[in-house]
Amino acid sequence: MKKILLVLMAMFAFGFQNVNAQDGIKIVTNHPDFKIKVKRCAASGKTVIIDFILTNEGANDVENMFGCGGGGHHGGANSEAYDDEGNIYKGGNLQVKVANSDHYSSYSSGNFNIPVGVPMKYSVKIDGVPQSAESIARLKMFFFHDGWGLGWDKPVRISNIPISRN
Repeated sequence: MKKILLVLMAMFAFGFQNVNAQDGIKIVTNHPDFKIKVKRCAASGKTVIIDFILTNEGANDVENMFGCGGGGHHGGANSEAYDDEGNIYKGGNLQVKVANSDHYSSYSSGNFNIPVGVPMKYSVKIDGVPQSAESIARLKMFFFHDGWGLGWDKPVRISNIPISRN
């Protein structure tokens, strides 16, 4: 019985830490129906992968949205990241992919749809992050969709993403 109680207490404590970690992250999408949740931010060596869940909470499916990588293209809309040590990542060092795409691209995720209420996986890969960096202080990502008014003048901004390392 004591073992079960200890396991339950450990599970509660671990879950509480995850909630607090997510609460420290600030996300601005520039549209009330566009929700983004950080699922993980993990590093191996100098490569950091950030996985997100994009959700459409509106009344209609979103079709033909796309996101820019560090190479961007629309009006200089280059996604970029900053770590907590003051380094900046863009161009080929910041790549994106959507769902189960086969590869990351520094140019764009390509067009994708977000049906109402259906979670969509979106990932960002950042190369060259020193192992001493503990968080992504700011990630600025560009998504384009006319219906939501998203474009080069309304980037998604995500701050304070802790990096987990093995």
